[in-house]
Amino acid sequence: MIIIAIPICILGLFGNAMVISFISWQITKTRFTLYIMNTTAADFIVLLYQYIYFMLFLVPNPVSSSISRFLELMYLLGCKSSFYILTAMCVERYSLVYFPIWYQHHRLKNLSIFCVMLWVISGLVALVEYDACQPRFYANLNEDSLSCKISVTTQLIIEYLIFLPVMIFCTLAIVSRAQQAQQTPPAALDFTIGVTVLLFVTFYSSIRFLHFLEYWFDTIYIPIFTISVLFDSISSSINPYIYFLIGGYIRKCGDPLEILLGSALCYEEEMLERTQADQ
Repeated sequence: MIIIAIPICILGLFGNAMVISFISWQITKTRFTLYIMNTTAADFIVLLYQYIYFMLFLVPNPVSSSISRFLELMYLLGCKSSFYILTAMCVERYSLVYFPIWYQHHRLKNLSIFCVMLWVISGLVALVEYDACQPRFYANLNEDSLSCKISVTTQLIIEYLIFLPVMIFCTLAIVSRAQQAQQTPPAALDFTIGVTVLLFVTFYSSIRFLHFLEYWFDTIYIPIFTISVLFDSISSSINPYIYFLIGGYIRKCGDPLEILLGSALCYEEEMLERTQADQ
């Protein structure tokens, strides 16, 4: 599984680095490109962690426990940040599409600070989870402790009973509205969000949900860790190429990559400016 995942990670690191570079220097800055840049950075962290551990597995080298713990925390930080920031983006897009007037008066004024807060919250959650269960590569994994059970239960409630339903509901509403609107050109960002969430649920949320089931029901024998190695690599690698494909569908595929990326992420800002002008 690692042999399959390594080239995926390399492609993912390259793709995410391109997206961060294009958003930082070459395409129009919008609120939603800021969300995308933060989720891309989180995916880059996950892929970097995966690649380092793949190399250590294939070519064993001694690593200090402090470095190993740091890498584990970075992995958890990347996973949590990607989840929380993607959910926030879906909620904000839903608010803009369905309640544009309310959104104009109540949207967050400083989105950068809000994203920093999400990173901080993700870091705290990652630290608590790591301290409670010491996940993944440790032989002294203590999943039967009370603190680990509380941590796992809390994660299940927050992520799968609150965040994930909100994300899915907002995404379905956004995509449904985009299809009904019959805009020309279509609101590419809505479909970008829809495909991103679909892939997130397929490759990230599904394997985490199976992990929760395995934790609570010992009779389930599924190679969760082995599958998660591949699914994490795909989930964190595929989004940049989805952006380029959607941009290519909206525009000519022969356009530069930064133009394709801008087409997939920035169209809604033009619609917002027209709405504001009409008001």
